[in-house]
Amino acid sequence: MRLIDVDGTLWNGRAFLAAGAARVPIAWRIDASPLLRGELRLQLVRDDGGSGAMPKGDIAIGRGSAELRDVDATIPAAFIAAAAGSSAPVAGGDVELRTAAVQWAPPANRGELRLRWLGAWLAAPGIAEPAALGDVRATLSAAADRLSGPVSNAGGDLAVQGTVTLAAQGGVQLSLVLTPRRADDRDLARALSMIGAADGDGWRVEWRFPLR
Repeated sequence: MRLIDVDGTLWNGRAFLAAGAARVPIAWRIDASPLLRGELRLQLVRDDGGSGAMPKGDIAIGRGSAELRDVDATIPAAFIAAAAGSSAPVAGGDVELRTAAVQWAPPANRGELRLRWLGAWLAAPGIAEPAALGDVRATLSAAADRLSGPVSNAGGDLAVQGTVTLAAQGGVQLSLVLTPRRADDRDLARALSMIGAADGDGWRVEWRFPLR
């Protein structure tokens, strides 16, 4: 990721956060005094008339902890995929992130984080067209050293059911059962068999992403 078209200062500015070809407009304010005790306090603000295109919220990062408050952000899935290192268009739609308060301070995490992936799609091996996932939802609750919760969807070519876990030591783990909504969709079934194991009428897919 990188900042482009920067305007203002380190303490009060605006720019575009870029990953690959995707862009997210941001504006920020930084309180200088907490830096003296090794803590970054960053406020993301909207100067787009409240349209929702720009993320907003308060972020505090200290030694071994991070806290989000009053966060409301919509980020293109293509931006997230590019930031994770993908150079190909493997995902689409918009990811909404909402939280009143969530604190990452293992082993004493607390709070709740809500995610919605709207108009979701993923490129799948062996099929020409991306697989539509409809609208995907996850509500993650913080406890001990992790954030975890259920994942489900509405609409799309696939039914999605499972869990997502973000752990201090294990990183991000997705455990999902993906079931074609059409039993005669052989191309999609064949693609799923390449990445998962049969589980009832669907395929169980496990993904792990280290935090370091």
